[in-house]
Amino acid sequence: MQSKKNWKRHLNLCKLAFVFLSSLSPGFSLAGDTLSEVKSRKELRVGLDPGFIPFEMKTPKGDMIGFDIDMIRGFADSLGAKAQFVDTRWEGIIPALVAKKFDVIVSGMTITEERKRTLLFSEPYYRAGLLALVGSKHKAAVKNPSDLNKAGLQIAVKVGTTADQFAAKAFPTATIRKLDSESDCANAVSLGKVDAFIYDKPYLEIFAARHSAKVYLLKEELTVEDFGIAARKADTSLIQAFNSFLKTWKSTGGYERSLKTHFVEMPWASAMPLFK
Repeated sequence: MQSKKNWKRHLNLCKLAFVFLSSLSPGFSLAGDTLSEVKSRKELRVGLDPGFIPFEMKTPKGDMIGFDIDMIRGFADSLGAKAQFVDTRWEGIIPALVAKKFDVIVSGMTITEERKRTLLFSEPYYRAGLLALVGSKHKAAVKNPSDLNKAGLQIAVKVGTTADQFAAKAFPTATIRKLDSESDCANAVSLGKVDAFIYDKPYLEIFAARHSAKVYLLKEELTVEDFGIAARKADTSLIQAFNSFLKTWKSTGGYERSLKTHFVEMPWASAMPLFK
């Protein structure tokens, strides 16, 4: 049992804490309360690296479009906010989130155990996997992923991606070329500057279909990966709100409509430099 003296000290400390919190500005939120901040400012700040077709793309006019864009705009609307996009290079996107440059990452990010040590992920919203895009001159010699693990072959990867990590382990004999963007890697294959490109299935399927005379896909999936949105570790309420939105978005048909638009109908294709 506490003594009367200790009890009074505890009570005084509680009073001081109450006075301190009451003196803070109305816009102040405790750590981990980003959801309240988003609702208060009516703006959800979204970090992304546009160029991952058809998830997030920037048109020549500077507009953001894509499946992830539809999804996160819908989520922002559900919070009474607008999505504000922060164009960020992929290799710096996690440090920028931790530094509070934005509230969430929505950029086709694969959920991994390593990233989970730093980030809090949502429920998966899309299942993808890695494939290999190969230059047409190799059709006779490269029929399986193991055929890429040869001295003299150059394999492109986008720096900092799961494909970057995978290729280093799976193809130790080949030369791994780390480039800055998806388009740099894919175009390097079609132009014969590298022999192959390891990347996510949706992007490569669309690129291969549009450049079938110059490239082809190996059918075997190298990995299976789930995409999620990422927040800072303390932002459980924000991620819970997204998970609730995602469930509703799927049940009301918005998810399927966006998939059809961006993966099947692709009205954006004629405006994107990659497909001209």
